[in-house]
Amino acid sequence: MHTFIQPHRQVPQQQRSSRIGPYEVFHLLGEGGMGRVFLARSPGSRLVALKVIRPEYAETPNFRGRFRREADSARRVSGFYTPPVLDADADAPQPWLATAYVPAPSLHEVVRGFGVLPEAAALRALGTGLAEALLAIHAAGIVHRDLKPGNVLVAEDGPRVIDFGISRAVDATQVTRTGAVMGTPGFMAPEQIVSSREAGPAADIFSLGCVLTFAATGRGPFGAGGTAEILYRAVHHRPRLDGVPAALSLLIGACLDKDPARRPPAESVLAALGAADPAALLTAGLRQDLARRAAHAAALVAAPPMPATPLTSPGTAVPKGPSRRGFLWITAAGTGVAAAAGAVALIRGRWQPGKDPVRSGVGTGATARPEPTVPAGPRPQWSTTLKKLENGQLRLVGDTLVHWDTAHATAYDTATGEERWMGSLRPPSDVVGDPKWIGVQGSVLYAEGWTGEHGYLFGVDATGRQKFSYAVTRYGADGRDADFVDKVLCVAGPVAVLGTGGDAGYGVRAVDLTSGKVLWSRTVRGSDFQAHTDGRLCYLQDNGTLRGLGLRTGTERWKVRDVVEPGAYPQLATDGTALLVVSVKVQAFSASGGGKLWTAVNETTNISPATVRGERAYVHDPQDTVFALDMRSGEQVWHRASPLNLSPAGGAGDQGPTVSPSVVAVATYATGEVPGFVVLRASDGELLWAHQPSGSEARGRNTWQLQTSGDTLFAASETTLHAFRSETP
Repeated sequence: MHTFIQPHRQVPQQQRSSRIGPYEVFHLLGEGGMGRVFLARSPGSRLVALKVIRPEYAETPNFRGRFRREADSARRVSGFYTPPVLDADADAPQPWLATAYVPAPSLHEVVRGFGVLPEAAALRALGTGLAEALLAIHAAGIVHRDLKPGNVLVAEDGPRVIDFGISRAVDATQVTRTGAVMGTPGFMAPEQIVSSREAGPAADIFSLGCVLTFAATGRGPFGAGGTAEILYRAVHHRPRLDGVPAALSLLIGACLDKDPARRPPAESVLAALGAADPAALLTAGLRQDLARRAAHAAALVAAPPMPATPLTSPGTAVPKGPSRRGFLWITAAGTGVAAAAGAVALIRGRWQPGKDPVRSGVGTGATARPEPTVPAGPRPQWSTTLKKLENGQLRLVGDTLVHWDTAHATAYDTATGEERWMGSLRPPSDVVGDPKWIGVQGSVLYAEGWTGEHGYLFGVDATGRQKFSYAVTRYGADGRDADFVDKVLCVAGPVAVLGTGGDAGYGVRAVDLTSGKVLWSRTVRGSDFQAHTDGRLCYLQDNGTLRGLGLRTGTERWKVRDVVEPGAYPQLATDGTALLVVSVKVQAFSASGGGKLWTAVNETTNISPATVRGERAYVHDPQDTVFALDMRSGEQVWHRASPLNLSPAGGAGDQGPTVSPSVVAVATYATGEVPGFVVLRASDGELLWAHQPSGSEARGRNTWQLQTSGDTLFAASETTLHAFRSETP
């Protein structure tokens, strides 16, 4: 998603400045797996990106020493295509590192906002800059470990590689604590997936090949789908380079060799690319965007100094920018996920006095602010210990609770919490590996399997019994392998709409679940597609275009173009009359004809998926506010600011608010507080209580999974499943 900034909005002159070390903080740029990133100004009026490390790392033995060594190494990086590391403090209450601020969009924003770089000249300009940046980084003894589109800024005079300064210190700490490694699926080298200790400079070359493929095609070389599947392809499958200019495909293919010893070093990549002109990267739209960003940066530099106070002193609120959960935690075996990737470094330029301040002290002189007082929740009716899963999901399958990840599924009795069954399947003998669980729709838990000649869809009912096994994709007539079944997008009655991916790209197909017959299929333009149904039509969003299709025929009934920007990954919901498209705003269209009805909660970063119940839709925004919207008009029935940080919204697979007739429950994110969830009264949004666990649950960092049935709220952490009565006063 591309977001235009507001270049002429200066820092409010009546506010008081916050400080981290010697730096005057303007606002929060975003958050990542390692910490928060602030836009700040030095005493000499230079803008800096100031990364402040999370307390859980700073408190870990040996971290500060590692951080100090990494920061010292990063200061030695002197390449033109790497913003210089200017300053660092490993001994601050929360260690921080300052780099020169580059007012430019990320490559991810450029591709999603202005399109891919199909010309070899533009890719050469990008590749030479990245290769030269890696030369400088590797010469300083650093391995980046997370080179991806979100960590590449596209400036007027060429790209800049960011976030190379402290990854090894955090990675080493995480490996020591949990046996996990860091990286972003789709851009990680095979050896990095297996073990981060094997990730040397050649791993960055692999990531370079992935980034160039993304720039040329808008997708990574290992496709889309579940994280475990993407990682599996990166280790075992050949990369997909269709769409890459022929002049560069051999070089990119060499960068993507599975064997790190056979990949060319950065010097060879630079020599193979030859001379390149950075101007080849600049489209008219990108030039305008860069000019706006430069003007805004100049306004911040020229703003008069503001009275200084510690970052968390009374009365000071640092406005929150977009989420930058830039790192994905993956087990050493490379099979699971705890947080989604995707960093977007953009300028918010908006001050919100009184909104949630940063809750933990950072920098010299900062004092920690007490956590907000939140009513404690009731004691659970029952609790049961969960089997350890990677990125576990919780859903109701009929009257049974199922907790699953791609490899395992376990069902629990809703009345007692006792285990009912463990998921098992009878796949055809030629299925490659074990089938993978891919989700719940209605009263069925679905799984997929693949043989090369066929892609299979399996279904299990609430009793654990396998209902069907259907071959729904087949070997292509041109010799291509069968597509994978990536996900079940929606189900109504006997019809399931599936998302597929393979050598030919991505697709959607409808399947009759009583016979296994494929009713219709169509190719989509990229991985940015979603589908939803109300039982009459299938609503398909594909690369910004919204369509109403006959559910059983696939016949197009209506079409609306430019509903969202390509790459926005919106979520769909409907009550049968209005169709909601939720991305950075909530848009409603007529379900029958596609006409625009209303727009609400317009933001600059993604809003949560909508949950529709009765005549209302419930969402929460990036500013931790929960909304109840009237489905007919879009008017706010109520809105309520949460006292705790809500889980970042809008990623693939994110869960919207959980709603019963009496309450609305929303998961919180572990940024300055223990993860848990808040519970509001559905009628008026009144805060009722929050659950913030202690002991082993408090050490978890995954978002809680929530479900309701009747007046019972079910909540699953990484370790425990609880049942609470959700009655309201």
